[in-house]
Amino acid sequence: MPYRITRKDSLHLMGVEAMFFPHEGEKIAALWKRFITRHVEIPNAVNQPPLSLSRVLAPDNRFDYLCAMQITDPVAPPDGMIQRSLPPAEYAVFRHAGPVATISQTYLQIFENWPVAGRNFHKPPVFLELFLPKYDRATGEGGVEIWVTLQPAA
Repeated sequence: MPYRITRKDSLHLMGVEAMFFPHEGEKIAALWKRFITRHVEIPNAVNQPPLSLSRVLAPDNRFDYLCAMQITDPVAPPDGMIQRSLPPAEYAVFRHAGPVATISQTYLQIFENWPVAGRNFHKPPVFLELFLPKYDRATGEGGVEIWVTLQPAA
């Protein structure tokens, strides 16, 4: 599976978050609908498409999932939202070209082809889903990049 490795500076995000089990795509879609109705409330939002942040936090593979906008600086979030900051990190970046409803297939390919360039996931792994500029929320098509944090190089 093709990928690239890139470094990203600190990242500040704000949005709505919930905990999910794998294969709860319909619940994630509902969280996105809730986020889209409220994203205009986010202060200091960067004029870019929304993104998500997820982290596997439990042995049963439950993960938290944040639907978010990037913000320029950390600030207090509106009621019902949270703010998260990520430190600078290196990421393996994979492209999901199909409909977002099939993104779990791309995640399976990432895990099946790991490690990349002899590097492992950061523990716990952090995943960003960056929606490309041509992404269409109505159809779920247009491309998504999956960014996976890497452990520092030896």
